[in-house]
Amino acid sequence: MYLSDSKPPELFFSITPRRLLQTAFLLALSVLFWFGLKNQPDPLWAKTGEVLRQHPRQLYEHPDSLQQLFCSIHHTPFVPGDSSAWNWVAQPSLSNIEWDPFVNLVKKTQQQQFIVLGGVTGAGATKYSKHLGRLLSGSPDRLLEIDCAPLFDLEYHKKYIGRETEDGIFLPGKLLAFWDSCQQQPGQSFATVIDNFDKINPETFFGPELWEALSTAKVKAVINGYKVKVPKNFYLISVTHLGPGSLVELNEEHYKRLGRPYALEPNPNELWNWLQEQKVKIIARGATAPADSSRLTALQDTAQMHRFLYYFTKSNEMILERYGPGYQLGQGSDVRAMFRASDVNALKQVFINHINALLPGKPLFISDFDKMDFTVNHQGLEPGTNLIARQIQFLQDTGYLVEISVVIATALLTALAGWWVFRRREQLMRLYGDRALMVYSSFEKQEISAEEASFQLESIKTDVDELVMNRKLNYTEALYFLAFIEDKAKRIQFARNVTENFLELFNTFMEDDVLTENEYNKLIQFLESIRHKIPEEVFQQFYQKVQNAYTKAPEL
Repeated sequence: MYLSDSKPPELFFSITPRRLLQTAFLLALSVLFWFGLKNQPDPLWAKTGEVLRQHPRQLYEHPDSLQQLFCSIHHTPFVPGDSSAWNWVAQPSLSNIEWDPFVNLVKKTQQQQFIVLGGVTGAGATKYSKHLGRLLSGSPDRLLEIDCAPLFDLEYHKKYIGRETEDGIFLPGKLLAFWDSCQQQPGQSFATVIDNFDKINPETFFGPELWEALSTAKVKAVINGYKVKVPKNFYLISVTHLGPGSLVELNEEHYKRLGRPYALEPNPNELWNWLQEQKVKIIARGATAPADSSRLTALQDTAQMHRFLYYFTKSNEMILERYGPGYQLGQGSDVRAMFRASDVNALKQVFINHINALLPGKPLFISDFDKMDFTVNHQGLEPGTNLIARQIQFLQDTGYLVEISVVIATALLTALAGWWVFRRREQLMRLYGDRALMVYSSFEKQEISAEEASFQLESIKTDVDELVMNRKLNYTEALYFLAFIEDKAKRIQFARNVTENFLELFNTFMEDDVLTENEYNKLIQFLESIRHKIPEEVFQQFYQKVQNAYTKAPEL
């Protein structure tokens, strides 16, 4: 029996429609909030995972296919087991060249005959071009390899195109003689590989007559009475660096004559194959050294290899989006050795040093890799891809959050930084900045040597690193300053290198104790080309040294 004001127990727990609706709303809101905060997978994470599960075809794994390709190019019958193509093309080794990209390059070259092969640092453009030249030529006497070096434009022209004797007779160079051999053997294929062609001016290399003739369909030229015609059975493979750093930026006029460009991009498949080769080598030699042991452990860790390939591919993707083509690093660069988990900071630093050495408008910092770290630490999820973040980004893009963001950022900076901290850091940066400028100024005035200047700059960098470790400077401020120090150090090193180059050239010319007019002109031209790269006092010293040597030369 219940009390008068009591209710049956079931009434206390009864679920009304209103309460049910409220509960459903809260659950739906919680689910939406959860989905709103959930980031999406980075497609590149899955793509790099696929690389580990595949085994791309390598050139060295298919000698019969290589032989068939060789026979089809040179119109010879294919004989199973014949290794002649392998023995010739594989010199010195085929390394880890991937089959499909190489065959695509072969087909493209066959179609064009003239091709400009470009690649970023480590992409393997030189390696590909030399194997391509061997395959297309088929024989050592039908292959001409030219490796260019800066400031030797005219010398290469004389050596490979030709020169006039004192009697005005034109003597053809190696390339024109090579073309004569092509004409004499019309049934054979010939190839010339010009490596580092962006280090010299192609127009100077070929000369005005031949350069003009290369732009016409007839492809004929007359050089001082000597008739030149490019053979139909001739392939020209020009190898250039893709991106900044070239001495000569190739344009449409160059491609019109040298062939259409063909770019080699960073290849994670070849990087993965190289890593597998390293694992086999370490196991084969049975190395027990700690370094070898840690490398082998990393190479056998599939998850670590996935993370490393993702860092490599994602870093290059980020660099491509931010700086454009040509700034990336290929699979043959120094990054390939940074595959252990403990090497991740060194891996980032290689990319940072590479980019910032090219002096882009926006430097690359260690913080630019934070999103990659997030993805690696969250099994492939990409930060900032959840619904809420995308909506905030949308509002920001449309301008609705600009005023709020400015106010909040200003308030936070004011509260967190503070006047005293800001002032203290500013004084520290000015102090060390003045020290660095003083060192560099002393070097320019020749008051200290390059070695001493480098040592003092390194000491300043060490002091700044200690300030960062003691939290007297924040990391971002220190990065800007260290980049400034690094720039000065590189300038000093570069000045030392060009100084050594000049002295080596001067001593070579003075081996006979006579400085001819031609040698004098070359030295003056070289000095003018490096004038802005060395201190003015050094330039004047070298200039006077050349003048004194030339003045002492006996009259002819």
